[in-house]
Amino acid sequence: MARWIFAVTLALGLAWSGLWLTSSRALKADIADWFEARRAEGWQAEYSSLNVRGFPSRLDATLNDVVLMDTAGGIGWQGDFFQVLGLTYRPGHRILVWPDSQTVTLPSGPVTVQSTGLRASLIHDAEGVILRANLEADTFRQGNISLADLRVGLLDVAGTPGLYRLGMSAGFAGTPADNGLALRAEITFDRDWQLDSLAGALPQPARIDLRQGSYTTGGAQLDATGLLEIDAQGRAKGELALTATQWPALVDSARRSGLIPATLADTLEHASEGRRDLPLVFDAGQVTLGDTPLGKAPRLHLP
Repeated sequence: MARWIFAVTLALGLAWSGLWLTSSRALKADIADWFEARRAEGWQAEYSSLNVRGFPSRLDATLNDVVLMDTAGGIGWQGDFFQVLGLTYRPGHRILVWPDSQTVTLPSGPVTVQSTGLRASLIHDAEGVILRANLEADTFRQGNISLADLRVGLLDVAGTPGLYRLGMSAGFAGTPADNGLALRAEITFDRDWQLDSLAGALPQPARIDLRQGSYTTGGAQLDATGLLEIDAQGRAKGELALTATQWPALVDSARRSGLIPATLADTLEHASEGRRDLPLVFDAGQVTLGDTPLGKAPRLHLP
């Protein structure tokens, strides 16, 4: 009996070892093939080493000295490492881990992002459609923006292609706990987000239903709700209802932190004229706050 149990245990162990080895090789090959496909499309796509570890129950891939650059689109990413972590028995769930310092290249130029504990969780179906994603960071800093306890969640709304619920919360580093940002919205994209979305043209927002947007600092608060329709060029049409307490303090805080230039701050202070409620109207590529034109509206288009 003991020999039979030993034989079965040994056979199961060998079978599992073979499965893990096969899975780890497949993961390594998939990553290498993805980078090769990007190079074939004209990208700069490099890493110095790729290791897969975690036997017996994990498949943890670590890429070192990663450079990704879409030279035609002018967007890219660079970091000392990037990790894709997972469990062998949960192939549809991945954890992504970023380094504390990374460089993101946008059409406007490169920016440096500093963070601690930046990671994301992705759950996808067999076709690669992302069903749920969560991102978190203990601290997140880029330029004048310094956040603490950043949390972002994205949830696919079943039965409606391209529709996702988005939630976000974050505090401002070094400030009281009640200062920070919060957001709740439903966003309709022109197609579903998939694992390979970053390899080509990104899904673009077509409709934003902002259920809650709030900015709180030093006892002052700005709330926003509203609906925006977005065309194929990223031009928004619609209206956001803004409700502010201590509007001058909000504008002054944004000015001092560098979030808005001084000229725009002066315009915003004039636009409020002591009012508590103001409409922010997007139309024909322009944006207006109350009766005050603010100029060209930003394009809501992912690079």
